[in-house]
Amino acid sequence: LTALRIIDQAITSSFDMRFTLDIVLSQVITQLQVDAAAILLLDVTGQSFEYEAARGFRTPVLHSTRLGLTGSLAGRGATEQRSVPILDLKEVSDKLLPPILAGENFASYYGVPLITKGKVQGVLELFHRMPLLPYPEWVDFLETLAGQAAIAIDNSTLFKNLQRSNFDLEHAYDATIEGWSHALDLRDRETEGHTLRVTEMA
Repeated sequence: LTALRIIDQAITSSFDMRFTLDIVLSQVITQLQVDAAAILLLDVTGQSFEYEAARGFRTPVLHSTRLGLTGSLAGRGATEQRSVPILDLKEVSDKLLPPILAGENFASYYGVPLITKGKVQGVLELFHRMPLLPYPEWVDFLETLAGQAAIAIDNSTLFKNLQRSNFDLEHAYDATIEGWSHALDLRDRETEGHTLRVTEMA
């Protein structure tokens, strides 16, 4: 309950997605007792993932890594819209994991798709250097934390879109006023440029 409360506070107090997702990941690692966790976001084309936040990895360049929707464990979870538990990574082809994770010595993997309003936003990935033994309560709590992460992503995305729309509206409004100014100048040559000069002086 404390972990969920901390995440709720992060979601309601900040629109910075990376800040909120870092808090989510710190709670995931602490509460679920895994070695590393990452959140991948599905790009606008819906064909690849980008690491948005990561914790517990030895490799710092993970943030610049992109994964394809096909041929990856994250892609499998997103496509099938269900959790992907791999309790022994030795049984999985190396092609399904990014080459950058080769030196991490992970033994187990658990991927959960981040879904809001029926749309996949990304995937929460958990890695552990010992075999994972997930029990029902652990899985339930993981899915609850994944739900919180999905809400945080959706919230931040909506805010960014609103900011972009507001900027576009403001720009269109300024262009309209400028258009009227030019129309006035065309109508009366004696005052040509007057409205523009008044605007600049103001």
